[in-house]
Amino acid sequence: MTPYERIVLEVTEACHHACLHCYNYWREDRAPVSAPDTLSRAEIRTLIRRILRDAPLKQVGLSGGEPLLRSDLPGIVEDLRSAGLGVVVITNGTLLTPARVRRFPEGTVFEMTLFSVDAPLHDRIAGVPGAFQKVLQGAVAAAAHGCRLAVSVVVNRLNAHDVRRALELGIALGADGFLLNRVNFSRTTADQASVLAPTVEQLQQALAAAESVAVEYDAMIAVSVPIPPCVVDPAPYEHLHFGWCPRGNAEAYYTVSHNGLLRPCNHSSRILGNLRKQSFAELTEGPAARQFWAPVPAECVACEHPLAGLCRGGCPAASDECYGTRARWDPLVEIAKGPARAVSG
Repeated sequence: MTPYERIVLEVTEACHHACLHCYNYWREDRAPVSAPDTLSRAEIRTLIRRILRDAPLKQVGLSGGEPLLRSDLPGIVEDLRSAGLGVVVITNGTLLTPARVRRFPEGTVFEMTLFSVDAPLHDRIAGVPGAFQKVLQGAVAAAAHGCRLAVSVVVNRLNAHDVRRALELGIALGADGFLLNRVNFSRTTADQASVLAPTVEQLQQALAAAESVAVEYDAMIAVSVPIPPCVVDPAPYEHLHFGWCPRGNAEAYYTVSHNGLLRPCNHSSRILGNLRKQSFAELTEGPAARQFWAPVPAECVACEHPLAGLCRGGCPAASDECYGTRARWDPLVEIAKGPARAVSG
């Protein structure tokens, strides 16, 4: 049996937002919610049962696109919970009307994104006017129905100054978990890197703000998109929980596309195979998966930082998407170590 306890299931590519930093490889050519090859609710049940034969699965993140665009999402959540799985719905939050929330089981976890407490700035980053107010209304509706809330703050050059207030707003809304993730790059956003990438100083400012919130409010804040220690050393931020790319180990979160194709993670466009035709174990333990995770950037081989073995150059999927190889370090390092510029292969 494989060791994997988490997967991400993208139930649709469709999305009604146009976030500036969106890294989805299908960003410019999304399949609609009604795409004929999209996994149905029944097919998802079958697929999960098959994965459970191969892995001690414990949690499924339902993502997209925007998963709430699927009218059958509450039923999918019920099916997964009935199978004994923890479920997190990863959403922009703007579609969580009281009527829609009431269709979900009590206790459903919604992970929502807050870019800023400044409504115009939040809406600018989300690419949709009025998004900020709808997020707040969605969070209130979810709490009123007995759902749990996690808040994700995606840090870029435009909003790095507002991290503390965004986290505090999440606390005021009743969130009991937080993600502080710096923007990550792909070929769809590479030409915007010089505009969106936070500077080293901004990253330090954002992390310091999050550290103070974690201490003052006893808040659980995870930094799950890796920040290589050669960019910002995590040592001063003792109360933040830094994550590193699992690179195919037991902590990996392989990602199922809306059509059943399996990818190494939600940031990667690499297709490992089709779960409608092949088993989860066959694909995650096969040569394509091993080869994807194997490379270590040449610049990192001689690194002597205590975290070198965990970092290994940052996000390999970002390197693969931007440069076409995992043998170069994370584009964030390229930006931090040189003048602000776009990254391209």
